[in-house]
Amino acid sequence: MFKYTLVPEGYFSQETAANLLKKVVILEETDSVKSMELPCYKAVLVYAGADGDAHTLSGMLEAAAALDRYNKVVVHMGEGRVDIVVAAGEKLLLCNSFPAADPVTAQYYLFAALRQFQINPEVTTVHFYGDADESVKGDLFRHFASVEVL
Repeated sequence: MFKYTLVPEGYFSQETAANLLKKVVILEETDSVKSMELPCYKAVLVYAGADGDAHTLSGMLEAAAALDRYNKVVVHMGEGRVDIVVAAGEKLLLCNSFPAADPVTAQYYLFAALRQFQINPEVTTVHFYGDADESVKGDLFRHFASVEVL
């Protein structure tokens, strides 16, 4: 299971990384805590789990920062979860993962996240990071201005 948190650069030190992560998730004794700098949001990703998951999440954050729209939504679906990044301008609003065994559950979390930040799907483009099932893209295209794959 991938466990993570984002920490502002100014609050991060390698010595306290495990304690920072313990504040938001339950760590097992076997969990190895690692970190990765995210200069696009002046933050550090502190995580326990597969490095591939960390690279996916950092790629999503970098992709969101590089988009030239105000509302930025980047989604990755796979491995029983959906990862969602939402930003407004240069401000990161949400970076979270939710359990999603199927596309309908993933879409629920996506719409809940947008509703939380009062983002109108009808004028918003959803960007999929990595592969996206054609049926999911088709479902979302009915609700969003556009659906694109990065």
